[in-house]
Order: sequence, then structure tokens, then C-alpha cells
Amino acid sequence: MRGWRALLAVALGSITQGGAAQAGPLTTQDCTEALKTKTHRASCARFTSQAVAFNVAVFTPVAGESKGHIVYIPGGPGEAPVRDGPPEDLFTYLREHTLVTFDPRGLAGSSPAMICDMGEGIWNEDYSTEDVIAVLRPCREQIAAEGIDPGLFTSQAIAGDVAALIQALGVDRAGVYGISYGTEPALHLLADAPDWLEFAVLDSVSVPGISGIEEERAARDRFLATLDRRCFAEDACSDLAQDGVDGLMEWVAQFDDAPLEFNLSKGEVWSLNATEMLDYLGTLGTYVEGLDLGIELIDMLATSRLRALGWIRADLEGAIEFSETALPLMLQAYSDTFSPEDFDTIALPSRYATDIEDARIQLELQRYWRGDAAREARFIGEDAEPVESTARVLILSGGIDPATPYEWAAALERRFEGMNRYVFPLLGHAASLGNAGWVTDEAVAVQMRCANRVVRAFLDPTMTVTEPCKSYRAGDNG
Repeated sequence: MRGWRALLAVALGSITQGGAAQAGPLTTQDCTEALKTKTHRASCARFTSQAVAFNVAVFTPVAGESKGHIVYIPGGPGEAPVRDGPPEDLFTYLREHTLVTFDPRGLAGSSPAMICDMGEGIWNEDYSTEDVIAVLRPCREQIAAEGIDPGLFTSQAIAGDVAALIQALGVDRAGVYGISYGTEPALHLLADAPDWLEFAVLDSVSVPGISGIEEERAARDRFLATLDRRCFAEDACSDLAQDGVDGLMEWVAQFDDAPLEFNLSKGEVWSLNATEMLDYLGTLGTYVEGLDLGIELIDMLATSRLRALGWIRADLEGAIEFSETALPLMLQAYSDTFSPEDFDTIALPSRYATDIEDARIQLELQRYWRGDAAREARFIGEDAEPVESTARVLILSGGIDPATPYEWAAALERRFEGMNRYVFPLLGHAASLGNAGWVTDEAVAVQMRCANRVVRAFLDPTMTVTEPCKSYRAGDNG
């Protein structure tokens, strides 16, 4: 299977100078039902920054006086917390804070927007490189004809939007909370060190200017190796799932003999062979409880295959729907670090087989989208200046997160001092989100609760981080 699966890997892993930005007024508008919450009262507005208008929401605590403002910077690219509502877990952390968030520039609803009609072919698993480029080419031509500069849609521009929004709100001091791609604008703000920036919570760090393909491949192997060990060596999977096989590679071999076939909601037939099953299992690391999900899926494929197929179908359809609107922004975010040498990197052997052709297609799309544009400056390159900032910084990484490997966060120590950094060995992407109460694997649940505790203690100085959570402080485990 070729083509569109390469784009799903991007979506499931899912995206102008900051500082003194030109800002327009906040124009009040109605909020959607998605923004209703028991703990906060939402107010919504339209805001213009650096020639782009987008939607903003401010959530004020219902009970008591606010303890300060925190700006949630969405990830993806493609996450739209004003349209769809912010992650519910944020309100657990920020019950006594004012939460400010926005739908980033370029999304549908911003003006201008950078979106393309991907057509019905997007639901076909054999949607080829040529098929995608045939859709992207007129889209890019339309963007150019409308006078829209793709360079407007960068993490540094988003950092400028946050700074302008803080100024427009009249806020003297605030913190920022970024997850995944949302950490990139937060890092630019930390480097700019504006007077208003009090602290930053960075979960699953994506570093501007880093290609990181080698680290991503190693992190995928790390996730699959952990799943392999927990499921088969430590017997976390059922006897039925383990029957007759010795390890993950022997288990996936069944799908070469009989590929796993299923229909998407629009009738298209998809299938997974052994290598594609490994690739799909690898994407589960983009969930904080991905290890638990992987064990559960392997068991379901042995005990309740129809239920397993429904799960896989829903997961892939969600990724396709996300890509329908966010693909240009994702390519804009990822292609600025593309290098021809990346093709050699993906051809290197890995511990667990991967579909190199799909990886090649993904790189071809990045090469096309980037064109002759300059490569993004390396945020932690040799020329990067050390940052002197009084802002407190908390960094969380999942030890088996294949989307934002913890090595990226560790590399920030080249520019920043005094970071409060944690690595949770059994967690995937977005370590601070998720409900440990739904998790079967107690070791995973313990680390999820610890990640929650660490964030709470960072935001509330009356709380402390105790064992076993203290043991995940970087330096003790990586």
C-alpha cells in the first residue's frame, strides 16, 4: 500500500518575525456551544495581528478571583480550540486561572486562510504523490494569485500573534502553555524574553529548525520495543494474543499471510500487511497512553476483531478528516527543514520494519511544498545565542513519543539554563493530557498521574512533587 498512508503519519503525529507585532482591535462575537464549561465563562472575539484575522476565546473562572492569565498555544498545525473547544484537561489545571486561546492563522475561519480542497481521492489508500501534488499545485497557485504569502504561516508569526494578543488584552504578566507544534511559538517567545512572560509549560517539545528524522525513527523503535517487551516478554497481553508467537515481529507476520482488511465509512477498502501494521502501531505513540492502547489493540485483534477494526477505522478516518483541512499548514510547518539528505536517512535500517516508500512519498511532498524557500533557521544551531530570561520553564516529554522525541527537549539546554525538565519513560505524546482512570496498565497510569502532578505543582507553589514522580526529573532517567 502506498501514498495516502504517508500523509496519515503526519496527521497522526499531529503545525514573519515575532515580537513587536502590528495588532488590530478585539471585536466581540458570539461563542459556540463547544466553549461551554462548568468552571469558566467564555468570551469570544475577532482579532487582527500582522495582517491576519483570527478567532480568540478568553475563559474566566466562574468562582473566585483569577490567579493570572495563561495563553494556550494550539498544536498540530490544525488544532482549533476556539472552534472545537480546548482540551478538557486544561480546565482541570487552570481552574483558578484565566485561559486565553485562539485558532491560529491559516486555519479555516482565519483571513486569509491557507486551505485546499483535497477532493474525494483523499479517502483512497493509493492516493499517490502525483495525486496529492495535482491537488496542491492549483491550491498554491490560488494562494499566490490572492497575494497570500505562505511565509505568513509560521511558528514565529504565531509567537508574534500571542505577543500582540497579550498587548491588546492589556495583560501585564502571563504564562504560555504549548503542546507539540504549540511549543515552537512558545520557544520563540522565550528567546525574545518579553517583560510580560512569566512562565512557560512546554509539553512534547518541537524545536524550530530541527529536522529530527533520525530521532523520530529511533523513538518509533523505542515505542515498538517497549510494546514488544510489555506485551510478550512481560505478559501484559493475553495468552490468546501470545499463542504460538515469540515477540512482536512474529505476531505481525500473520498480516503478511492474511492482510487485515476493512472499509472506511465512504466505502473504500483499506488493508494492513505486517510492515503497515507495525507502522500503525507506531502511530499509537502519538497518544499519551499509546502503550496501553497498543496492548489493548493486540488483545482485541485476537479476541474481538470486529471491535478492533472499528477502532482502527475511526482512528484513520479522524486523521483523514484532519488532513482535509490542515494538510497545507502541516506541509508549511514541516517542509521548512527538508533536506535531500533525508532520503538517505530513511533508507537506513531500523529495528522494526517500516515502509520506506511511504516515508519517501512524505519527503517528496515536503520537497514540492518548500520549493525554493529558504530553510528555517536552527533554533539551537551553532549560531543561536544563549537565552537570558527570568521566565520559569517546565518541560515534559514522553519517553516513547515518536512524534516529538525527548532528545529534542534535552537539546534545548544548549540555549536555556534552569529548565525544569521531566521525562516519563512509558508515556507517548502530550504527557500532560489524558485520563489515567481509563488506563489498564498501572505503570502507565502512575506516570500519567505524575505528569499531572508535576504541572499542578508548577502552577501552584503550595504543592510539591513527591516520589515516585520526582524520579522522572531529567538527569535521573534521561
